[in-house]
Amino acid sequence: AVKASFFSDVANLDVVYTPRFDPDRYIDGEDISYFNPRIGRLAGDDDPFPVEKRDDWFTDDEIAARISRNTGGFDAALYGYHGFWKSPMGFDSVSEKATFPALSVYGVSLRCNMLKCVGSMEAGYYDSREDRLGGNPLIPNSQARFLAGYEQEIVTDLTVGGQYYIEHTTDYAAYRATLPDSMTPADKDRHILTLRLTWLVLHQDLRLTCFAFYSPTDKDAYLRPAAYYRIDDHWAASVGANLFMGESEHTFFGQFEDTANAYASLRYGF
Repeated sequence: AVKASFFSDVANLDVVYTPRFDPDRYIDGEDISYFNPRIGRLAGDDDPFPVEKRDDWFTDDEIAARISRNTGGFDAALYGYHGFWKSPMGFDSVSEKATFPALSVYGVSLRCNMLKCVGSMEAGYYDSREDRLGGNPLIPNSQARFLAGYEQEIVTDLTVGGQYYIEHTTDYAAYRATLPDSMTPADKDRHILTLRLTWLVLHQDLRLTCFAFYSPTDKDAYLRPAAYYRIDDHWAASVGANLFMGESEHTFFGQFEDTANAYASLRYGF
């Protein structure tokens, strides 16, 4: 990838060009089971997950840009992206492979100090360029997304942060009208609440954190407790867990309920 940054008294501009598409590290069932809507159940390595890759140089490329400015204690930015959905959200019925449909994103963010805390807001529009009318159930509809958050140190070395996030699916009536009866429909609006607690103790050598996600629409949750201890200038140890729960196996966090795990690490730095 190539990044260029331009600075001025009016605003700053960052541009990143990636000549070949770089997808997410998505779950394909090889190590972690997931809910496959085509077969209506959890799938693993016994159910192949073929993906039609986008790896042509300068054809399957991406470009992203950000215009930002700090004024009056506010950090404001405009964003743009032209590329593809980062996970294989689409499906080609001919090749029977998952695909990365074309996507453009336009967004805005605002961050500032307010009422003894740090407040933030982000809004974006996901333009699904291959299905702008929402009538193709094999390609994700366009979405409007919004995120609002805050962070505050309520007492010395104890910080609390919270966020509210919503995904709104556009052209939802067209999506429901063409969705096969065998597939579970997604919600028109998906809400997620998050809470992060960070506590520094033992002269800040020990950091205790808990990051919790809860979706009142999906009725599922994800907890990430962790502890990090700096033993000395070279050694550090950490433990943590990933805990999933949900009422239905087709929801985002609920599908991973049986993949809860714990971990521990010891690191040496020099």
